[in-house]
Amino acid sequence: MTAVALMLAAAAWIAYPGDYALWRGNDLQARRIEFGGRGYPVFWASYAPHPLVEFRRDVDLKTAETVDIACEGVCRIKALGLPPLQGVSSNKFTFPAGRYTISARVYSQGAPPSIYINGPTVKTDSLWRADWRMEAAWLPGETPPPAESIEGSIHDRPSGMALATRHAGPVSIRRTRANHLVADFGREVFGFLKLEAVKGSGRVRVIYGESEPEALCEDFDGPDQWEYVDVEPGPEHRLAVSRGWRYVQVIPDAGVSVEGVSMDEELCSLSRAGAFRCSDERLNRIWEVSARTLELTSRELYIEGAKRDRWTWSGDARQSYLMGYYLFGETRIARDTLFYQRGGDPVVMHINRIMDYTFYWVMSVREYYLYTGDRLFLEQVYDRMVSLMDFAIARLDGNGRPHDMPGDWVFIDWAPEKLHNTGGVTSFEQMLLVEALETMAEVCGVVGRGDAALWRERAAKLRAEVVPLFWNPSKGALMHLLKDDGTLDDQLTRYSNMFGLAWGYFNGAQRESVLENVIFNDAVMRIQTPYMRFYELEALCCLGMNDRVLTEVRDYWGGMLDEGATSFWELYTPAEKGEAKYAMYGRRFGKSLCHAWGAGPVYLFGRYVLGVEPVKPGYAEYLVTPNPGGLTWVEGTVPTPHGPVKVSVHDGVANATGPAGCKGVLRWRGRSILVPAAP
Repeated sequence: MTAVALMLAAAAWIAYPGDYALWRGNDLQARRIEFGGRGYPVFWASYAPHPLVEFRRDVDLKTAETVDIACEGVCRIKALGLPPLQGVSSNKFTFPAGRYTISARVYSQGAPPSIYINGPTVKTDSLWRADWRMEAAWLPGETPPPAESIEGSIHDRPSGMALATRHAGPVSIRRTRANHLVADFGREVFGFLKLEAVKGSGRVRVIYGESEPEALCEDFDGPDQWEYVDVEPGPEHRLAVSRGWRYVQVIPDAGVSVEGVSMDEELCSLSRAGAFRCSDERLNRIWEVSARTLELTSRELYIEGAKRDRWTWSGDARQSYLMGYYLFGETRIARDTLFYQRGGDPVVMHINRIMDYTFYWVMSVREYYLYTGDRLFLEQVYDRMVSLMDFAIARLDGNGRPHDMPGDWVFIDWAPEKLHNTGGVTSFEQMLLVEALETMAEVCGVVGRGDAALWRERAAKLRAEVVPLFWNPSKGALMHLLKDDGTLDDQLTRYSNMFGLAWGYFNGAQRESVLENVIFNDAVMRIQTPYMRFYELEALCCLGMNDRVLTEVRDYWGGMLDEGATSFWELYTPAEKGEAKYAMYGRRFGKSLCHAWGAGPVYLFGRYVLGVEPVKPGYAEYLVTPNPGGLTWVEGTVPTPHGPVKVSVHDGVANATGPAGCKGVLRWRGRSILVPAAP
């Protein structure tokens, strides 16, 4: 059952939409440390939850009703339109019979203001409205995740929410020189380290490593993650903040000894519901490690990496959302991450300071609605979409194109190429802007607000310009940059060309030209990050080239497995060997070896190999178009809000079952049949 359905079925804690996501997200991102426990706050605008929120609901009570009440903060209850009523006493309140509006005004400077009311008919649920401006713009209240269960109770205050843990130990421990201890936990883990059988009082240095060389490096500017811990004698000392690692080295001061280590492993905030198996065991292992990577980067919100950065970057998160729809099905973490990344008003910079990340965020709202059918979220976030796009539009050049302005970061990808150009418009950014504008038109149509035609007109104008502006006939492809003097730069990259393939910018001849001159041309710089490999391979999947895609996955992601990866990396260059493969950003161990955007096969396999995609919001209608790409057999499960879609292809025969009440169509070898409901 979804969170929205539970809200309608029983009383629930309610808060202003997005406030708990902001509160938890700020705390989560403030936990990042580097080089000895030094804090590393984010370098973009942060927003706080509202300290004062009013909640309202209209009632028509035939008889007086006594309710139970709890709140986070200080609460004032009123019945608008009636004489003053009694105050709250012993968490009870009696509402008189009559037709009026209940008002609950809650103030809190700690956890965000929230309230829980439970009576025979008066219950806090999705029918309540919330506003912090007091009668300015009421929105449906939001149910934040409570401490223990999604249903919650009057005792499960949402501020007590914490991820579950389980005890785990290393697969090996060894002593190095003196009293140093080195532990290998066998794979990338995330949790709270525990020092066992501590003797003596003093200080212990703990060095975390995603690789063994990182954990063994005792230079102060070598490993990213290390800290000093003050300990006292005792059976165990549990460190205060959860971290990501595979290896740890423990170095006690003289007079202190530590006999062993273990951990309270912090579990993913969502449960795995998707599955994939096929005739190729290497691909099966890649899917499993991809799923593990996504689980490790799924905390209170989607974060970038288990070790570094542990922040919510919009470009990374857009891929995490898509992967999560195919692995988890439950979508609370996607909604909360979208709320957190957007923050509040006024908008003073692009999301994460990055122009492309603003456009990815807007696109992600449309995709969230398609996969979940959560129209309520669109209503809650619509005004924030408009103010963000107004900010982006105000920074366009005189031709309405996305030219970077002071303070903007045009990121695109980590690459040796010069991608972050100034002095022009990149074809890549213009295409992302088109997608964002088209998203705005669609959302306007769903919520019935704004001028959908205006957004659509802006999108159509910019879309029509892309090929005429950026196409170079001699190169047979889109060029990267249109300079301010109106001429094209001579830089040819894969980025806008692969997006053009996926998003239908090219006619048949242009498509073949791009494939030959860019995508299949080794002279064009290869993409080194799983981040943009995701989009390159998706473009090929859109053209039905799954044989080639699976070969690329075997080589690229399989190459990381051959290097000993137990989760997938931020960047992989096969030529880098030894300790050099761990370096990045000019830092010896700067590379993240557990990075959210490394989990792309979870999405690619579910969406394009199993072939499951929603056609109408929330899978009310969906398609199943399997493409095994040369595999002998393939089978798997894709979760939906209404139940799983199960797909199998064996001996040239495709079968699928899906949830009752949804219309699914299986397309296989020129035939289309309705997907039967699972028995």
